[in-house]
Amino acid sequence: MQIEWIHAFLAVVDRGGFTAAAVHLYRSQGRISSHIASLERELGAQLFDRDQRPARLTAAGEALVTHARAMVEELDAGRAAMASVQGLIRGAVTLATYPSAGAAFVPEVLRRFSEDFPGIRVELVEQAVRGIDRALDQGPALLAVRPTLPPPRSTHSLRHRLLWREPMCLVVPSGHRLADQETAALADLRGEQLVVSGHDLRYDTEAFRLLTRESIEPQIRFLSDQPQILVGLVRSGLALGFTNRLAIDSVRTDGVAVVGVSPRVYREVGVYWAPALAGSPAASALLETLLGTPVPDTTTDLR
Repeated sequence: MQIEWIHAFLAVVDRGGFTAAAVHLYRSQGRISSHIASLERELGAQLFDRDQRPARLTAAGEALVTHARAMVEELDAGRAAMASVQGLIRGAVTLATYPSAGAAFVPEVLRRFSEDFPGIRVELVEQAVRGIDRALDQGPALLAVRPTLPPPRSTHSLRHRLLWREPMCLVVPSGHRLADQETAALADLRGEQLVVSGHDLRYDTEAFRLLTRESIEPQIRFLSDQPQILVGLVRSGLALGFTNRLAIDSVRTDGVAVVGVSPRVYREVGVYWAPALAGSPAASALLETLLGTPVPDTTTDLR
């Protein structure tokens, strides 16, 4: 029995027919039909009722499906384990992140990772925090770099390690009453319209949680997870920005002033991973690289 026959069988099942399976596997329809016929001869049973359109599984075919999938999964796991032992890990892994970490931290992670594991392809998903959570919960991501607030929403028992702490800051238009101050009191934000990082729900943002801890009821007017948009709104005089330091370090700041806040407020950032990471040598290798990469300047290492 050849594994290619099993792949052809599952492609017909999953794609709903011989033609679609041929397109999916980049084979001719005749080759797919030949593989299925060979598998049927090997097993001594008809797997598809070809009198139906599209062809339907017979009872024997139905009985084979679960075992065929298990065969493919076990073979893939064996290949991954062998490659790991030999130091030849291959495959792909998806990493989810948010814009400022994607600009200030992830490139160095990927540089180190590509040197150590050139056979692994890393796919990046850049999202707002709740989008990161969906990517971890529903796929395709097994790993994510995200702020610790708001807490992740997941049906899985996510694990995490803290990476760094960075100060939050205030972004004001040039000429604003706070623009010439090195530090502004959080009390100065009372009554000011703010633009902060977040998505959909103002009360479920990092800024809302951090400021209410300091007894400040924030007046959040705009939400944006793109630092350049946040600065643009501030530059236009529409709101003051309250955001993390790395976000500001990654964009142009002409026309605005960046001011510290007192008492100091910090964002904490961690790497989160799903339970399925344990079964992926590629994802496990990326996690080790993440934990071993120096944190960006202006941040404090928490590992």
